[in-house]
Amino acid sequence: MKSGRIENKLYRREVIKKYHEKCVFLGSSSNITVYTFLNIRLLTTIIFLLFLFIINYKNLWLNFLLTIIYYHSFSKIFLDYRIEKYRRKLEKEAILFFEVVALSLESGRNLTDSLNLAASNVEGDLSLEFKEALREMNYGKSLEEALETLKIKIPSLTIQNMILSLRQSNIYGNNIEKTLHQQMDYIRQMRIMEIKERINKMPIQVSVVSVLLFVPIILLLILSPVIIQFLSS
Repeated sequence: MKSGRIENKLYRREVIKKYHEKCVFLGSSSNITVYTFLNIRLLTTIIFLLFLFIINYKNLWLNFLLTIIYYHSFSKIFLDYRIEKYRRKLEKEAILFFEVVALSLESGRNLTDSLNLAASNVEGDLSLEFKEALREMNYGKSLEEALETLKIKIPSLTIQNMILSLRQSNIYGNNIEKTLHQQMDYIRQMRIMEIKERINKMPIQVSVVSVLLFVPIILLLILSPVIIQFLSS
């Protein structure tokens, strides 16, 4: 966060810090910074308020109330949805990524080589995050420091725990393969539960769509003779 930016005068330091931590969870490949988010929120809030005044200039208090609600809910609309989507994507990729890491460790490679191997051969955002962490080692960071920095950037608590296990294993020389397999099994179970939850929600969603689509058509068919008779008379 640059100290000379005008946004540092517009927004409180606590607000910038809060949303900076959220924007980090969007990943290294994201071009949304904390300043981008804050500027978009401010600009769209002003546009939203002007739009409300154009369509309904009499209810001033209602317009301001709706604008305040929009302003405070913008983070959930713009950031939280993206972070949750990114979290699910990382956890999906984590199964294959850490499987390669575990197999590489079992074959006798050290942790750094195993992570390099997985990051080079497994495609996805999780590999990009590990490549970035490993690249930081070229600028003087130790593996422990690079993994600690990476852990802060990952929105998934499960993957954070796996990175913590890797870090502790590298420090204390613990056997990490068994822990990795246990945590991968946990991710698989979580994904199965999420899929089951989506399947359980599908009948409700289908019912709502059916009501919205078919009920008006049925009503139109029932009432069409009455409408035709009324128009002809």
